Amino acid sequence: MSSVTSKSHHTYSFNDFTVDLDRRCLLRCGHEVKLRPKVFDALRYLVENNNRLVTKAELIAAVWSDSFVTDDSLVQCLVELRRALGDGAQEYIKTVPRRGYIFDAVVTGDSAAGDVFSIEQVEGVRVVIEEEDEERTRNDGQAQADTLVRPTVSRALWIRRSPARIGLAIALLLIGLTLGVLYFRGSDKSKQAAPGTKVSSIAVLPFKSVGGQERDEAWELGVPDALIARLNNIRQINIRPSSAVFRYAGQNVDPVQAARELNVDAVLDGSIQRQGERVRISVQLVNAAGETLWADIFDAKVTDFFTAQDSLSEQITRALTLHLTGREQETLAQRNTTSAEAYQLYLKGRYWWAKTTPEGVQKAIGYYNQAIANDQNYALAYTGLADGYSLQVSLNLVPPGEGLLKAKAAAEKAVQLDDNSASAHISLGHLRWLTWDWAEAEKAFLRVVELNPPYPAAHLWYANYLSSLGRHQEALAIVKTAQERNPISIAINECAEAVHFFARQYDETIAMGLKNLELEPNRAGSMYWIVLAYEQKGQYDEAVATNLKELLARGSKPEDIEALRAAYSASGWRGYWLKRIERAHEAGKHRYVSPIALAQMYTRAGNKERAFEFLEKAYTERASDLTLLKVNPIFDSLRSDSRYTGLMRRVGFSD
Repeated sequence: MSSVTSKSHHTYSFNDFTVDLDRRCLLRCGHEVKLRPKVFDALRYLVENNNRLVTKAELIAAVWSDSFVTDDSLVQCLVELRRALGDGAQEYIKTVPRRGYIFDAVVTGDSAAGDVFSIEQVEGVRVVIEEEDEERTRNDGQAQADTLVRPTVSRALWIRRSPARIGLAIALLLIGLTLGVLYFRGSDKSKQAAPGTKVSSIAVLPFKSVGGQERDEAWELGVPDALIARLNNIRQINIRPSSAVFRYAGQNVDPVQAARELNVDAVLDGSIQRQGERVRISVQLVNAAGETLWADIFDAKVTDFFTAQDSLSEQITRALTLHLTGREQETLAQRNTTSAEAYQLYLKGRYWWAKTTPEGVQKAIGYYNQAIANDQNYALAYTGLADGYSLQVSLNLVPPGEGLLKAKAAAEKAVQLDDNSASAHISLGHLRWLTWDWAEAEKAFLRVVELNPPYPAAHLWYANYLSSLGRHQEALAIVKTAQERNPISIAINECAEAVHFFARQYDETIAMGLKNLELEPNRAGSMYWIVLAYEQKGQYDEAVATNLKELLARGSKPEDIEALRAAYSASGWRGYWLKRIERAHEAGKHRYVSPIALAQMYTRAGNKERAFEFLEKAYTERASDLTLLKVNPIFDSLRSDSRYTGLMRRVGFSD
């Protein structure tokens, strides 16, 4: 029997949901949403403690008091709960990395105890934050500033209950007005970080378009992305990658909440206002305690925008009281191109490439080519072009032999133009690896290590390379370092999933994948590695269930999902893959289907001859996934065949 005990309410409501405690069910607009008992208990506990940090240990103790469970059970429970609430963007259940969860919604109850409930929740927020401050004091060895609490539940009730709280509310309002003044001060009077302010990690949030103008996502995301790339060259500070912050685009984000979700000391929050050829950039640097460390406004002509960005980088580093080396100052000052138009085209290319969609990558390649036409010596544009062609191959939009050769040529040109560009060498090493140029690939990766860019993602392709050669301990060491530096990066954690999988550490792969899905519940890439790990453990029910979710997340039609589910129910694992093969050949009539994918399907279905047929086709097409022949456990049943060892030699693996 669960230890979760309800308060005096019989129901709680938020948005169009109602939690009925008597019937133990969740209703949406009066219709029941099916929940397992433990999932309902977790929801009830979070709702009854909304706007308070509930630690993982506390939630486990509340829901599973009568049994011992691991974090994995909790993660799976929350995945189901978020799915039931349609909470893929974590609007209700917000994850506080390494700490727990906050249920963030205005909750109302059906009894007279509502006022007391609201007060309890606000008090609860205060207590938890004080505990966090005590922990920071223990860890840092110094007292931390008081944290501003911004409760969202029943503020009116909270203020109404006590005259003393009215004074506190007014004080909070005055602080907010003060921050507003700082936000709009001119660059000649910009607020600087206070002496002794410790900021070792930053996230640059997507900028917001203001002033009534239509949204321009290329600016909102492109400018912060370019700034992130530049600030990555500062070794004293850890910058969250674009992939970690782009999910906030178009949202009215609370900087304090974002800082906590991203596990950083401070966030740079900014807005862009354009009028004709003029652009105004307003920025503020806010720490996790809600203090504005620095604020400024930059005005520039659109045709000279990169000058404003140089100034912005310089001002931020000065505000953070960093002691830059001469090399870092030089890097920050680099413009990479003398053409403002080329720079703006590059920003648009970065924006569309980051969408990782067929339409996005096509537009990105177009913008990169336009940037190169404006400045044929623009190394970053060639790097972007290389990444664009490479993404086309990853999305199965073009055959590998066509896309990878173009990508490799663009990366080689980027390195030729700028041998000190870590991003160019990363792209080149990646592409040499995918085209089976093993020795030259490692040279490029070692050049990246020599340049030592501080952003962790820079080393991940090297980890993949090492993993494909069976050098698992080296690969695992790289991803471990990257995770320690940026524990909430989806891309880094996904790379870690892959490296653990090829090292045949399947339990670790599953655990890491489930934690990734906690951060982003519909992440198909994370599901992919979980499926493979379940398969190798012989847990076919779990593998199929997760694979169907993955296919749905990738855009498969519901009727196709049901057909596959029926095939597994009727004919088991082999029947499931026979149905997948049938669907793949049907899809191949309309688009490119990877021969490696078909070879894997036939191997699972036990048809070795057809598997080798498609492996040969993959070799003819120079398929990049052949780099995994040595370590991919899916092909274990083929390894004793001389055709497999011969194929490995042709791809470049030594005996």
